[in-house]
Amino acid sequence: MPEGGDAYAGWVGWERAAMTRGAVACGNPDAAQAGVDVLEAGGNAIDAAVAAAFAMGVVEPLDSGLGAGGFMTLHHVATGTTTCLDFMGTAPAAARYELYQSVDPLGDYTIKVKDRANEEGHRSVAVPGAAAGLCEALERFGTLDRRAVLAPAIRIASEGFTVAAKAALRMERTEAMLDLTEECRRVLKKPDGSLFRAGDRMAMPDYGRSLAALAEHGPSVFHTGVLAAGIADDMAANGGFLTAADLAGYRVVERRPATGGYRGLRIATMSAPSSGGLVAAGMAALERQVIPTTVEGRAEALARAMLAMFEQRRTGLGDPAFVPVAGESSETTSLCAIDAAGNAACITFSNNNHSGVVVPGTGILLNNQMRLFHAWQGSPNSVEPGKRPASSMMPSLVFDGSRVAIAIGASGATRIVTAIMQILYHHLGRGVPLEQAVREPRLHAEEDTLMADADFRGVAEPLAGRLGLRFVASPGRDPTMASCQSVAVEAGGRAVAVGDPRARAQGRVV
Repeated sequence: MPEGGDAYAGWVGWERAAMTRGAVACGNPDAAQAGVDVLEAGGNAIDAAVAAAFAMGVVEPLDSGLGAGGFMTLHHVATGTTTCLDFMGTAPAAARYELYQSVDPLGDYTIKVKDRANEEGHRSVAVPGAAAGLCEALERFGTLDRRAVLAPAIRIASEGFTVAAKAALRMERTEAMLDLTEECRRVLKKPDGSLFRAGDRMAMPDYGRSLAALAEHGPSVFHTGVLAAGIADDMAANGGFLTAADLAGYRVVERRPATGGYRGLRIATMSAPSSGGLVAAGMAALERQVIPTTVEGRAEALARAMLAMFEQRRTGLGDPAFVPVAGESSETTSLCAIDAAGNAACITFSNNNHSGVVVPGTGILLNNQMRLFHAWQGSPNSVEPGKRPASSMMPSLVFDGSRVAIAIGASGATRIVTAIMQILYHHLGRGVPLEQAVREPRLHAEEDTLMADADFRGVAEPLAGRLGLRFVASPGRDPTMASCQSVAVEAGGRAVAVGDPRARAQGRVV
């Protein structure tokens, strides 16, 4: 990037202001507006985060939605509750894959799944948990009813929206998967079979009706009602593993947060099967170091902390949160909200890469989270009925005493952990304003590789050489190095909400 240049082409995406209602940071401006609408209607941060999540399933349908699974970390002031909700997809009871050995171009033997059945199509679908998880958060910690919270998403789906650049890029990159089933092609491509491009108008009327059914009847419509019947029938007709019994048996799991500290602040993040505990380990490693003030010295300290983090994961083979996650997609949805009363919520959920399966008549694109498991037996992350796969998603809250000071989450596979660590270090360790900390160049050190933004190559490539790592340049400043949404609130109530400019995301304060 030239001296004084703008790596993000002028995208702002953040607001800093005194907070009257609350603040939301979200990967898409329309979804951020949904969260704002709910705050202005009297909702709290949990209501706003859930509203934004449902809207994200409309405007970025490949990444999340009712067919997805994920995690939520929240703080509820009235009950003094800080907790995590795990609504990750689970393995259907009948899931089994036919394996075979293959020889790769270097002559090494590898184990593969026949027909890539765990990656695409009906057999790649884990039991979705998004409907149950988001609705449970509302019922337990929200203040508005489902109809009010779902209303913005239903309106966007029915009336249409302008396709954003990130959503259009995802459609372009996954076009072959969009053609995998006739219903997927009908719902997510234009009538002439061409792709939606950035700036096009797109509507999701079938999906809007599914959201309306959820608003009216609650998550039972997805797990035992008419939507469940549609999913089960489509699976049975196409050899899928998922059954009506799997859907009916799904349960959201409440988990105690993983915790850590940095400079007197407390971090609460998603516990296993998330890798959330790694960020606490990374921040602790940074706090133990005397970090040089030069760009090169900071980069080396960060890289060494990252390597230590992932070494902890590699050696923790008994815990499914700390095993390598093969096939985890960087295309995920993360968002957060804090309100004036101090309630806070951060949600990260995902279709993984998506299965290419849209349930006929519903507009619901199903996940391919079965790809997150190891298809062979004997691993802590092997496929077992009802099991949840390991994941790098880690919605997090940072506390200053009893007060939530920061809500932060990201998409980007294992780059989630390192991106959050870098942003927190720049903001809390160096005193860089949050909106600038998110815009700093990023690097990612894991195993034998150091990846960095291309315009950071002059610092990162020599560092890779000193550490004995292979250097990989990430093109431009795009979501490959994670897309991180964050909200920070000062003790006096002034807030900053920051959408990551890599994804043209949006932060709003009202």
